[in-house]
Amino acid sequence: MQSPKKQVFFIIYGVVLAACYSTQERKVVMSNTTALFAEGLFKGLAPDETTAFLRQCHEKTYKDGTRLFLEQSEAKKLYLILNGGISLHFEMPQRENADTTIVSLKPGSTVGWSVIVPPYQYRLSGYCNGETTLLEIDRETLEKLFETNYHLAYIFMRNIAALTAERLNQVQDKLAIVLANEAATGW
Repeated sequence: MQSPKKQVFFIIYGVVLAACYSTQERKVVMSNTTALFAEGLFKGLAPDETTAFLRQCHEKTYKDGTRLFLEQSEAKKLYLILNGGISLHFEMPQRENADTTIVSLKPGSTVGWSVIVPPYQYRLSGYCNGETTLLEIDRETLEKLFETNYHLAYIFMRNIAALTAERLNQVQDKLAIVLANEAATGW
């Protein structure tokens, strides 16, 4: 039988070891996440700003086909795709069998820029492609983060503007395809 001092030592040693492992594991996850979004959402952010942002996010996994948000609904969260994917769709009831997918996004993509742009409504609907793991941050948390770090807010908004321009190009491309198909088939 071990003495009480040895038992306490092993308990403390185990807690310290677990804390070190968790810290190392978190560093690896943050490093991988930072690399995944380095050319998109995190482009131009200082490492401490990226870390501050990531600490406010929550990781969540969704099943295939899960609707994350509906077009014209209140934009509550910004999503960063870690694994899986998200398809963005127009909801077009008169075209129930039509493919209304505007774009299918993969890991490293960011979805939900409407969370920081009034009137805070999603412009498209978002559905998970396969099992999808996301980092999520809500609007209130994001706004508080921006209020405490204006540089992060500026860089973030610049990157969101680039993302928005990219989405507009994707919508234009989809519209051109739809119009070409309708012209070729006579509606």
